[in-house]
Amino acid sequence: MIKLIVSDIDGTLVNNKKEIPDSFWRIFKLIKEKNIRFCVASGRQMQSLEKLFEPIISEIGFVSDNGAFVKFQEQELYEIPITDDIKPILDACEQIKNIGVVVCGKKRAYIKTNSESIFQEIVRHYPSYQRVTDFSTIDDTIFKISICDKETSKINSYPQLRDFSKDFNVVISGNFWLDITHQKVNKGLALSELQKIWNVSSDETLVFGDQMNDIEMMQIAKFSYAMKNAESEVKKIASFVTEYDNNNEGVIKKIEELLTNT
Repeated sequence: MIKLIVSDIDGTLVNNKKEIPDSFWRIFKLIKEKNIRFCVASGRQMQSLEKLFEPIISEIGFVSDNGAFVKFQEQELYEIPITDDIKPILDACEQIKNIGVVVCGKKRAYIKTNSESIFQEIVRHYPSYQRVTDFSTIDDTIFKISICDKETSKINSYPQLRDFSKDFNVVISGNFWLDITHQKVNKGLALSELQKIWNVSSDETLVFGDQMNDIEMMQIAKFSYAMKNAESEVKKIASFVTEYDNNNEGVIKKIEELLTNT
């Protein structure tokens, strides 16, 4: 029996226009009727997730910043900020062309880029932000460094930053995104904390995702679904693949199918 449903956001629950399908709100009522908990798990900042799900903010769980920060019913349950020096990473970013850098704090995101097009793409995901020219002046709890990569993260920024994985968790979170967090941060560890709090087992957990930063949470869910549009590596890890992609309500259709057949 499914007791917990967890969904990634970009490339998974929302379409490529970053919109939640209208049918989600109908399906959420069904989820509630079945007494199933619902949680979103994303690389986005907490403020972005809370804005997106404002009508049900007090009813669902939120895992933000790839698992660095967790809230439920507007209470902070769990956080793992970056504690090591991030200056070497930021210095390395200065040598990479066609990127924007976001230092993701608890209060807001701090954005540095000379490209207006990259800046506009970043603020689509980070509604609470401050544009800066110098990261050294930030006074905030830092959860993550995000790279918005115009050349695609897999071929441009990741090869130049992957050596930092000795001390940090460096993961591709989208075609144009790379995320760097504390080495012990991932969505799977955050989800395991919620499973403990809610007394839900892996056998009772349903997960949806599409990118490399979703793999760890798929590994602790019996019902793990990679999106039809997911990366091939993610499809290999997941137990199942959705019939429809994120632009055709793949998550919603699968939830409805599973819940109406139980």
